[in-house]
Amino acid sequence: MTAILTHEAVRDAAHDAGRTLGLPEPVTEAFVRLLRPCLHLCPYEVLPEELRKEDPRPVARIAGSAQLPEGVDVPSCAAHVLTVDCAALPTGVLDIAFPADGHVVVLADITDQDDSYVFHVPAGTETVERHPADHDALASVAPYPLYAVPGITTLRGLSLARVPEAVAYAEKDAERAQLVAELIRRIQSLLSVRWGHKVQLGGYSPTWQDPLEDDGDVLLLSIPESMVSGDDCITHVTGTPEEIAECRYDGLAFLVET
Repeated sequence: MTAILTHEAVRDAAHDAGRTLGLPEPVTEAFVRLLRPCLHLCPYEVLPEELRKEDPRPVARIAGSAQLPEGVDVPSCAAHVLTVDCAALPTGVLDIAFPADGHVVVLADITDQDDSYVFHVPAGTETVERHPADHDALASVAPYPLYAVPGITTLRGLSLARVPEAVAYAEKDAERAQLVAELIRRIQSLLSVRWGHKVQLGGYSPTWQDPLEDDGDVLLLSIPESMVSGDDCITHVTGTPEEIAECRYDGLAFLVET
């Protein structure tokens, strides 16, 4: 798909694929139930055409100075990576709790996940500008805005074994197993969009290895370091649903995949 993904459109396309393959509706529906919404935050040049025509409002900013409450003390090696304008985000999209106002600020040592921080700065909070230090890894990165595109995600490493209905349908039948594998491939193809490889809020974690959700955490956001440096790493920020809902961001975990 090259248009903005909606759950309804993906659901209908997945069921069409299942019918084409001759799969029972309950099997296809079991895979559809696994879909989760997200927001992709991406530069203007990769936005879908339909959003460019609407003169979109920026929802976030990469690099540059950070606005933090006075007294917040973080190591100088923790560079300002991302600030999200919570009130500018589309509402009713995410299935995780995200603040409705203020800003979410991410600071991180992009070479060390131990010196990484997320702060929610509520609207109306008095702040001071934290300028990048001369030795800041992102000091030479010109800040630029990001725009939101609603998206749909599915579990990385999705397989027949993760869906009981598919296991029961394909048990000891190689041909049926191949049909299920083809359905998974087609669903993953539906979700592949050019703006889907940027900053991601919510949804399933775009990990290269085992899904982070297997440990009971959910994704708050993922930041490909290619957006702030020349590296191929990706940083995932995760926590329990309760930590995220209550903005207890000091308990969040950072995972840097290389």
